[in-house]
Amino acid sequence: MTTSSTTMSRSELDASLQVVELKPGLRFTKQMLKDLLPDVETALFFAKVYMLDAQQVGTLLHTVFNSRLTAELFTGSHSTELQYYIIGGYDEDTGIHYPGIVGPHQAGEVVFDPEVPKGEILPEVWKNLEVEVAKSIAQVAAKLSDVVARMPGKQGAMVFNSMRVMNRKRPTIGDYRAKIHHERQKSNLLILDVSGSMTQPTIEAIIEDVVALSYMANADMAIVSNTTAYWSAGTYDVEAVLSRAEFGGTHYETLHELMNMDWGTVITVADYDSSMSSFEHLRDHCKGHIDEVLDISLVNRPTFLAQCVGQFADKVSPLLMGSSQRVLQA
Repeated sequence: MTTSSTTMSRSELDASLQVVELKPGLRFTKQMLKDLLPDVETALFFAKVYMLDAQQVGTLLHTVFNSRLTAELFTGSHSTELQYYIIGGYDEDTGIHYPGIVGPHQAGEVVFDPEVPKGEILPEVWKNLEVEVAKSIAQVAAKLSDVVARMPGKQGAMVFNSMRVMNRKRPTIGDYRAKIHHERQKSNLLILDVSGSMTQPTIEAIIEDVVALSYMANADMAIVSNTTAYWSAGTYDVEAVLSRAEFGGTHYETLHELMNMDWGTVITVADYDSSMSSFEHLRDHCKGHIDEVLDISLVNRPTFLAQCVGQFADKVSPLLMGSSQRVLQA
């Protein structure tokens, strides 16, 4: 007669002993978080219930799911400082002469019947924008946080799941209606920084999620490095976008044609790079308008890309933020 072992593995033991402080006063063991949050949708609801900020959400997602995607989104090594070049000038740090505008935006090759990836995290983040948490649910969750943290995993998960189900059953609240892109009157745009400081391995790791997000948002897409390439909504796929990635300099000034247009929601995905000269060029030469900018930063501060395009927006909001501490020079 054989018996199955119930002994914890080393990783399970470590997770059971490791306490994660998601925000001041909100502490769970790593294993409890894994038990409570079986999927990204539940994790994002948890983040909304406990009012986590953009960086705290990134920490939560990487702690629970710990994949290559979460590592590249939230813990990678990217630029956190601006460069000092002047458009049409000379950068003393790099010894590079910069021309006026490094080419206008270029149309990306249209893909017929594109293959659209499902995505793991970013499409769920977009969907979660529509979810509202009842005040009563948030109050109960706050009171129960210490109790849930001490419960056996399955019991804690049941309590939290009950709150989620109750919230979802409330009329309209928690029901994904996608107002932002299904009822839009303006086009949406996703801009992905594909410069050298973002690194090719990072772009290759996150590109499926980024493209899936752009389709979820029914957005046009642009990638920017030395130049800007642009696709209309529904005409691109992962391969088409990767084929145009340059992994070179960070010239946000080449977005100038796009920033002369009006947009609904603009999503930015980048680190913190480029030059104040790019911001000033767009400010002085562009007359477009944006309703809202949603920023996804791979470092521990909002992106400079969001700052550059946000000067044309009514509202700028951080959506996700990483915790990178190191600097890479492109």
